[in-house]
Amino acid sequence: MNLDKYLVVPGAPGVHKLINSRANGVIIEDKKEGRTRFVPVRQQQITPLATVAVYTFTDEGEGTVPLVDVFQKMLDLHETTPPVDPKAASADLRAYFSAVLPDHDRDRVHIGDIQKCIKWYNYMREFGVFEDAKREAEKLAAEAPAEETPVVAEEVVPAEKPAKKAAKAKKQD
Repeated sequence: MNLDKYLVVPGAPGVHKLINSRANGVIIEDKKEGRTRFVPVRQQQITPLATVAVYTFTDEGEGTVPLVDVFQKMLDLHETTPPVDPKAASADLRAYFSAVLPDHDRDRVHIGDIQKCIKWYNYMREFGVFEDAKREAEKLAAEAPAEETPVVAEEVVPAEKPAKKAAKAKKQD
């Protein structure tokens, strides 16, 4: 799953797809409203989902797990353990997130973070963002081997133009 082109913008609920970027902002696609719009960078803090991670405890110590991996685990567990309501009690939210990511750092991963994660997941699932992201990843994977094939370049010697041949012949005479 490739979430490199998906962003979160404060004040604009949901997850948005990056269409284009400019020097002073970005153009995003809003799946819910079905339109594109410009978001100025100076007025909004734009967060790409690919840069978000969840704090965890690992065998080596403290670490992080990318949000993409958390979403994949949520998708895998959706049938057996569907997400709880983001407005549910703190204990229910923590229990659900512990089922998804048992080694998350309970001190640094707050209830608000869990609520955001569940809201983003529900939004992305409802509007087909996960399917779009999987298609894009498959498309990139299919294109990558074609680009990696080595191309043997032959040395091309440009042919002399007739006018130059005539000029060289006159100089030699």
